[in-house]
Amino acid sequence: MALIPELKEHISKGSPKSKGVLTKAANKMSEAQQREFLASLQFGDAEFQLSVAPYMPKGSTIDPSRARLQAFPKEAGVGPEGLSLKGVSTKNVTDPEQLKSGKYRGYELDFEPDTVTAVEAANANPRVFAHEYRHFEDTDGLEMINRIQDLMASQNLEELTDNTRMLAEAGIGRAGVSDKKMGKLYRDLYNATINSSEEETIKAAKALMQSPKIVELMDMGVNAYSPELFPDVRKKGALGPYFKRTVLGNTDATEMPKEFREGGRTRLI
Repeated sequence: MALIPELKEHISKGSPKSKGVLTKAANKMSEAQQREFLASLQFGDAEFQLSVAPYMPKGSTIDPSRARLQAFPKEAGVGPEGLSLKGVSTKNVTDPEQLKSGKYRGYELDFEPDTVTAVEAANANPRVFAHEYRHFEDTDGLEMINRIQDLMASQNLEELTDNTRMLAEAGIGRAGVSDKKMGKLYRDLYNATINSSEEETIKAAKALMQSPKIVELMDMGVNAYSPELFPDVRKKGALGPYFKRTVLGNTDATEMPKEFREGGRTRLI
């Protein structure tokens, strides 16, 4: 039986592999069954959007049809925690060479144009997808600003720890070799997330958000002279409930409070 137009359109947005599987399954269904099948697929899309939305800036759309999962074959021997490459956004990328990435032990992944991909099952989670969707929707800004948004959206201690560590690492790079004082600050904050207690991690996250380089980037967004590079994440960035409770100390906060704009005076730890 021919596919009903609505189901055909929905399936057409998926990956080549999923299109084949879904089309084969739907061809065996009656029209009524196809409509039930479409409803189940749309329900899955809605669940995906709801899981990613808490990490996304205000006004995000999160098109589920763009989401993909890519993994290396079993022979590559990737561990259960995946690789350092967690995800990829390929918006407006059409060059086949640019769509090749993630080389590992002689294996290589081919990404689809205009998609948001999690690399390895370990990274197919809302946090990674949100990071890549911000790239896709142009709400990311510089990579370091996207990492600031990761930290702000932290939903639990594990995320706060990982996001603080990655942002501190980016801070080390931004400080460069010339600014030794700032380099030490961010190295100390990075180290404060390793084998640390919850209290120590929260203290490091708070110090990081009030540190000079982070405040500088966020204040550029407030000035908004280049919103493509410096989006105003103070007002638009998502705030995770755990981040609000532990770092901000305000579970009702809807945006970054004023005192974090006045950072840059944090003592070296």
